Amino acid sequence: MSGLENFIALFKVPDFIQPYLHIFVTQKEIDLVVHMGEKDFTLEGLSDLLGETMTSAFLEQCYQREIINREKKEGILYYRIADFAQRMNNHAMFGNYYVLPQNIRKELDEWCLSEYHKKHNYFQAVIENQPDYDNCHNDLIMLLHEAEEFVDSSDEIMVVPCDCRMLADHCDRPREVCLRFNRSITDRTNGRSLTKEEAKQLLRMSDREGLMHTASPHNWREVGPSVICNCCACCCYPFRAAQQYGTKGKWPKSRYLAHFDQEKCKLCGLCIQRCQFKACFLDGTERELNGKKGKNIGFNPELCWGCGLCANSCPNGAIMMEKIDENL
Repeated sequence: MSGLENFIALFKVPDFIQPYLHIFVTQKEIDLVVHMGEKDFTLEGLSDLLGETMTSAFLEQCYQREIINREKKEGILYYRIADFAQRMNNHAMFGNYYVLPQNIRKELDEWCLSEYHKKHNYFQAVIENQPDYDNCHNDLIMLLHEAEEFVDSSDEIMVVPCDCRMLADHCDRPREVCLRFNRSITDRTNGRSLTKEEAKQLLRMSDREGLMHTASPHNWREVGPSVICNCCACCCYPFRAAQQYGTKGKWPKSRYLAHFDQEKCKLCGLCIQRCQFKACFLDGTERELNGKKGKNIGFNPELCWGCGLCANSCPNGAIMMEKIDENL
């Protein structure tokens, strides 16, 4: 097996991406992965293995680019190779991802979504029982005021691009919108630091642009905040996976349901534009309002995910969010 073939097998590179490998990795990085194989190495071990070709600066670069991972065990730092899915996620957020042809990006998105399904194997448990929240991310769908409270409880905040939206590219909604807090900020988060007020401004902007707020962990008031993602149903992997697996309401956890008061509805249609799940819709009938006939708006609670985007845009207070789970 050649060095390149060995790298492709070790790094789990999909066949269709092989002609574009140069966009993701350098030859020196390929050589490093091939030399390391599936073993863990200390810094000294890597120095013995690679000699003068390896420097701490090069290792740090590989770590930041998610070619390798490192972990401290019993006070000793160990290095291990990552894989293409991990490198792909990093590259989509911080690399020159859009030099790839559109058809390859589309195939990559489907491949990454498939890898996402494999990585997060708790979907069946979520369907059958209550989710194991220790292993779930994007636990809760939050209303805007709750997300702002989440921000207020934090000590450190960084914003990073939404990897889902960068990969999928199914809509033109804002991309630098995912917030990391406190313990979720690592030495390779590579985001932009925000104040609490800047983070809340970003949340409000995201909300205006039609992005839903999901956050974790579910018990953030006890253990502290971790992540807020500002999501759309067309790009974001948690929502796409939830729709495929049928985990609506269970994961991400819905705690609210919109209540639609047709008497107050002035037929502006903003709720239809805002709802990403078609819970608000034109029902095919008409009614008279202020001496004029208008198309009537219907609401299907079975399709509501409880995100609140319809309620906070209704100019007449015709939609209110009602809590359906008091435990979360």
